[in-house]
Amino acid sequence: MAQREITNRTKSQANTVWLFDFLQKYWILITGIIVFYPLLKKWYDKFTQDAEEKELENAEKDLRIAVSNPMTKEIELNKITSRKEVHDIAESLAVWLGTNKQTKDAPWFTWITEPFSNFENENETIKELLKVKQGSTVPLVIGCYYVITRRDLKADLKKYLSTSDLKKVPLFN
Repeated sequence: MAQREITNRTKSQANTVWLFDFLQKYWILITGIIVFYPLLKKWYDKFTQDAEEKELENAEKDLRIAVSNPMTKEIELNKITSRKEVHDIAESLAVWLGTNKQTKDAPWFTWITEPFSNFENENETIKELLKVKQGSTVPLVIGCYYVITRRDLKADLKKYLSTSDLKKVPLFN
């Protein structure tokens, strides 16, 4: 029988060495978990996604493709309303808020390649919002803004405008 040599460790050595012993013994398992967990999670999420989520995802994908072409973008905007002034207001809001470049699909480096997308023009935004006189036009502007940027207008207004500026446009508050 081979005898193991017993080494006496001090308390501080014993507290630090157990981790290295554990890692040395189970390194394959730890590496497998780190590598395969994201893949398994993605696979699991793919199969557990319900029909409604899949339908919304497909609609979002179709909208993204449609908005990439100016002609189909106009068709998508006309599905919401045929009023050209509402389209112009939504387009202007996207530009003045800087969200026409920073859509949901924009790559992460958009803030570098499109520096004006980092800045909003509060005065011009308020002028555009004040062009909306009727409460029935507000959902149309919000819908057109969503088609253009795939972002929520009210959330963007709360994010980019101050509270005093929001008070100037009560229809969107």
